[in-house]
Formats: sequence, structure tokens, C-alpha cells
Amino acid sequence: MKDQRFNYAGIGGAVAGVVGLLGIYADWWQTDTTVYHGTADISGQLALAMSIGLFAFGAAYVLFSDQRIRRAMGALMTLFAVVLTLACVWGLQRADSVAAGASTKAGLWVSLLGGVVGIAASMLALKYASDEDASTMTSGGDHGADTVSHASSAS
Repeated sequence: MKDQRFNYAGIGGAVAGVVGLLGIYADWWQTDTTVYHGTADISGQLALAMSIGLFAFGAAYVLFSDQRIRRAMGALMTLFAVVLTLACVWGLQRADSVAAGASTKAGLWVSLLGGVVGIAASMLALKYASDEDASTMTSGGDHGADTVSHASSAS
């Protein structure tokens, strides 16, 4: 990190992934006799994969200092956070597919919160990327390989 500030976007993405995981292994659905974790249905299994990816890409966003790698990690955080949120909304619709008469529990809402926090963190990552692009453009940047020399080569 060039400016040695806390990287809130990456930290937020990693925390959102952990919150999503905690919600998945808490209870998503319940009937009168049984309680179901998020992995009992395909929507929860998708949310599990997205939570793990969101955590990994958030942590990578914090660890790497290269601007291009951070931009890629921010884009992947955005993708995984949106799919996590959509998987949780899908889980809300699939309660009857898990068991007849099943109702949603707090774990599903916790996972949904993780997805929303992940989206907010990825928006912050996009803001950081645009700020870095703006500072690179005003300071001249490191575009040595992209520039064309107009100096004559006659000796």
C-alpha cells in the first residue's frame, strides 16, 4: 500500500464473506420438527461458494499493492457479492422446496446482510480505483511503455 492507509474496501469484502459464511451455517429454514442450514438447498450452496470467494478476494485486495491486481480483485468482489445477495433472495423463495411449510430463519437474513455489506465494500473499491486513476493521470503516471518517443534517432 503506497499511502499506508487502512484498506477499508478489502477489509469490508473479507468481513462480508465471513458474515455470509456465519449466516449459512446458522439456520436458514425451519419446520416444526427440523432446522435446515443453508447448504440444504442449491441456493445456500451457491451462497456458500460466493461467501468463500468474497472473503478470498477481499483478503487479496488488502494484501496486494499492484493497482491492476486490486482492480481485478475489486471487480471479482463485486461479482461475488452480487451473486451472494441474489442467492440469498433465491433462498427466500425456495423455503417450500426445502421442506413443506418451512419458514425462514435469521441465518438467511445474516447471509443477505453479508451480501449487502459486500456490495458496499465493492463500491468503495471502485471509488478507490477511480481515485487512483485520477491521481495517476494528474501526476503523469507510469506510462513509459505506452508512450511513443518523438525524438529523432539520427546521430
